[in-house]
Amino acid sequence: RLVHEAAYGQRVPGTGEPVDARDRFRIASISKTITAVTALRLVENGTLTLDDPVGSTVVEHLGMTQSDPDVASITVRELLSHTAGFPQHEGTFFSRGATSGPDAARLGLSRSVASGSGFRYSNMSYCVLGVLIEAATGMTYERVVDEQLLRPLGLSGLRFTSTYELGPDEVSHAPTPNRNFMETLGAAGSWNATPSDVVAIINSIDPDTPGWKALSPELTELVRYRVPTPGPPGGYGLGIINYDGDAWGHTGTLQNTHAMVLVQPDGITWAITVAGDYPSSSGQLRSIMRSALAAGFPTS
Repeated sequence: RLVHEAAYGQRVPGTGEPVDARDRFRIASISKTITAVTALRLVENGTLTLDDPVGSTVVEHLGMTQSDPDVASITVRELLSHTAGFPQHEGTFFSRGATSGPDAARLGLSRSVASGSGFRYSNMSYCVLGVLIEAATGMTYERVVDEQLLRPLGLSGLRFTSTYELGPDEVSHAPTPNRNFMETLGAAGSWNATPSDVVAIINSIDPDTPGWKALSPELTELVRYRVPTPGPPGGYGLGIINYDGDAWGHTGTLQNTHAMVLVQPDGITWAITVAGDYPSSSGQLRSIMRSALAAGFPTS
């Protein structure tokens, strides 16, 4: 059940128009959780598999000629867990190195990948995963997300957006001129949503909450593991981050954008979205929320 929601500040700096709790913010890399759940839904229904090679499918869909032979062996599990071998591609996504998500994917797939090199967080993994979802379904990525995840949850109004576009119920993050990161990130970071939307999505893969579940119990458990091993989950799983104390969720960071969602083992799940330059790190939202919970629910 919803315990608390609140909004503070202005929708657009300098206007005096207050933010509403139902306004949508850029959620940045929390978009990866949306993409991951959608991809795993396609694994559930047999459209995709976790461990069969998919690199050639994406290359063909983009009309490319394959260069690095390791590209062909990329799997959905590797894309979900940031183990496909892509470098970070900061210039591609944040310095106008590409013009769109598909263009960014072409650049990533035309260069060498370090197959078998282990975990390396890269927006390229999820940018390519978004293209794969389109190649596997013959539909746009946004439509697949809507059909597989948002509509079953009863969510509407979430949308992919460009860097400078601002809808009537959206909060400005005041990007500096001549940027195009929202266009290039695509499935890795371009969704707008409310904190309540984000909590509803994370609840759909939380086995300890009621309501509609996006995945089978087997796949729901797998989400927290990069590669299933004996013992507790740790690090980056399949579209979520495991934190100390058996908490899990994801963060999101873009220019003047900070977001975080966290499932706590005490039964509380929370999400915070911020447009502005504070805090300096999205991970600080957890300590801010800890302080807020301690003040709101003091122990005797």
